[in-house]
Amino acid sequence: MGKLHLKRTPEEQAARDLRKARKATRKAMKRSRPADLSGQERTRSSSPPRRRSYFSYGEGSSKRAEHELPGHKPDYDYIKAQVEEERFREKMWGAFGDDERLDSVEATLNSYAHVPRRWRSGGMERMDDELDIDPQMMEEEDYAEWVRASMWRKKHAAEHAEQELKKAERAARLEREKALREETARMEKAEEERRRQRRSEKERLRWVDARDAYEIRWKDLLGITDEQQDAQQELRFEDIPWPVMVIDVGPSLDKKGKGRAEEVTVDLEDLTVEAISAFLLPGGRIAENTTSDRDVVKKERRDKLRETMLRFHPDKFEGRILHRVHERDKERVRDAVGRVARAINELLVEKAK
Repeated sequence: MGKLHLKRTPEEQAARDLRKARKATRKAMKRSRPADLSGQERTRSSSPPRRRSYFSYGEGSSKRAEHELPGHKPDYDYIKAQVEEERFREKMWGAFGDDERLDSVEATLNSYAHVPRRWRSGGMERMDDELDIDPQMMEEEDYAEWVRASMWRKKHAAEHAEQELKKAERAARLEREKALREETARMEKAEEERRRQRRSEKERLRWVDARDAYEIRWKDLLGITDEQQDAQQELRFEDIPWPVMVIDVGPSLDKKGKGRAEEVTVDLEDLTVEAISAFLLPGGRIAENTTSDRDVVKKERRDKLRETMLRFHPDKFEGRILHRVHERDKERVRDAVGRVARAINELLVEKAK
């Protein structure tokens, strides 16, 4: 490490400049005095001759020579300028030395990134992690353990190799288990997606079958003549094909206690605008289709609503079907027909906007 340069206080710097100026003045005065020949002869006889060397520094050296002439009064401005120049050079040299020392210290500190064992956690507790660490950066306890581990590895090379092999096998097994878990999760997700699609398709087919059954029942109901109706039983509320998704209630019993086929039931509360719209107007949103498709879909929906209105118009329904209904269900059927007609009117107004 180079010489340490401490920063001087203003008082110390002023005193130092004064000493330098006085020293330079004394030197200049000595050079300006007339040479004493006798003294020079005694000096030459008592001491060996000395060779004086002169160095040329360009314009500065010529100015110095002028001020060093014998009998010339010393120029204090020049001396002060020389002192300032020396001070500047010393500062530059000190700054350069500080930079070199800082670079050296930084390189030394960054050569190894050592973390003491007491500050570690997890997998860094194993000595295998210290194989690439400089021993000089270790603490005494870590260094002793590092030496013991190194000696053990050299003495038990075969056992160490076996441990490394087991470690590699364990890592490979964990990797396989991880891959298996990921594959299992992927397959379960795919199976769940397939089940969801099957449920969706089953539900779609159930709605399609319900709409087909609704149309077939209406054709059968409108195709029955009065003579055929006299030969048949009177209609119940459940015999009317209502434009909603019906719910299976399971097998029922007749008056004799015998089982009948599965029947479906519809309540008055089920005849809502939303339920009727979902049943009569299936499909995606109109805005998702092209312009031509939107026009076709809107026309089909409008025609479907008008057809349903003709079926459930109160006056037409009462003249064609209501007189066939059992007396105990007539009022309930009349109320349900009114609900359906009002819902269809509301849908027609909404679709016309």
